Amino acid sequence: MIKKSVFGKEIFEYTGVIHVHTEHSFDGHGSLVNIVKTAEKLNVDFVCITDHRSLEVRNDLSALPQSNIHVLIGYEMNDVAKNNHYLIFNVDKVFPLSMSAEEYVEKTSKVGGTGFIAHPFEKRRSKRTLRTYNWTSWNVDEFDGIEIWNYISEWTDRLRIPWNVLPKILFPNTSIKRPGKKVLKKWDELNCNGLKKPGIGSVDSHENRYSVGPISISFLPHRKLFGTIRTNIQTRQPISTENATREILAYLKNGNSYIVNYTHADPYMFYCGIESKSSEKFALPGEEISLEEKDLYLFIYLQQDCHIKIIHNGNLVHTEYMNKVSYPITEKGFYRIEVFIGLKGWLFTNPMYVV
Repeated sequence: MIKKSVFGKEIFEYTGVIHVHTEHSFDGHGSLVNIVKTAEKLNVDFVCITDHRSLEVRNDLSALPQSNIHVLIGYEMNDVAKNNHYLIFNVDKVFPLSMSAEEYVEKTSKVGGTGFIAHPFEKRRSKRTLRTYNWTSWNVDEFDGIEIWNYISEWTDRLRIPWNVLPKILFPNTSIKRPGKKVLKKWDELNCNGLKKPGIGSVDSHENRYSVGPISISFLPHRKLFGTIRTNIQTRQPISTENATREILAYLKNGNSYIVNYTHADPYMFYCGIESKSSEKFALPGEEISLEEKDLYLFIYLQQDCHIKIIHNGNLVHTEYMNKVSYPITEKGFYRIEVFIGLKGWLFTNPMYVV
């Protein structure tokens, strides 16, 4: 956790890794203990475990050494066709595979759980690469958010047979460019319709291992992916140790966060918000502020010059290459920020709402 001064107020920021598979996933490796140790080394504050249709990792919690890492245990659900992947938290049991996406989304909401749509629009540039796992059940709206950036989905999409497979395996981070245009468009559409659906960024880390005789190789290990796409929560009060899971899920559900690719830079000085220069009230990502407060400005601050884009109700309304931007707000709606270093996406905030 780090503290930032935003509009003269102390704000607490927590960096987290979401969508992590352990040895309890059929396609995953790595014990919970080792995953937590990795998170500690990389200064991660919280980790969201989401094994495929399994909560077995809960049995490993007692083996964890004393740690400041907040571990959230959930699971990744899918339908019988292996589509409609859904990250489910705060639910005691794994739902049966016979349930449709509509049913497990509604059930998660009904029992007080929290759920995020995972990699909704996967694509593959080569027909020879792995299949896609897409979200098809857009007729339900009880989900709590949407994964707008997934490391493994984007990496797999960049594979082309045969000329660039080896470079992408040796240098996987070169594949990670930005969230897909289709998912950003859908995300904006949801918020334009008044649904207020937050976005999260995920690694979808599995740490696949391959053995040839006595030699074992870890492919895309947790320690590599934990230093890439994260979701950073910003709060006005520190998260309590006793209720950390509940509070973190609430902040993610409310969109009090932004997505960042740490491969490019640590956003240690970044902040943004909409402030009223008349009343000194302000809104951070996920929060709202009234247009009646007068003299509203969207303020963005970075530690370096970057290509900054301001999105209003899904439309690009301002772009600037700078480390500091003050943009006047005169219309209601939602505003979010995209920041690029060169041609690669770095920061994507959740919406701030002007009402």
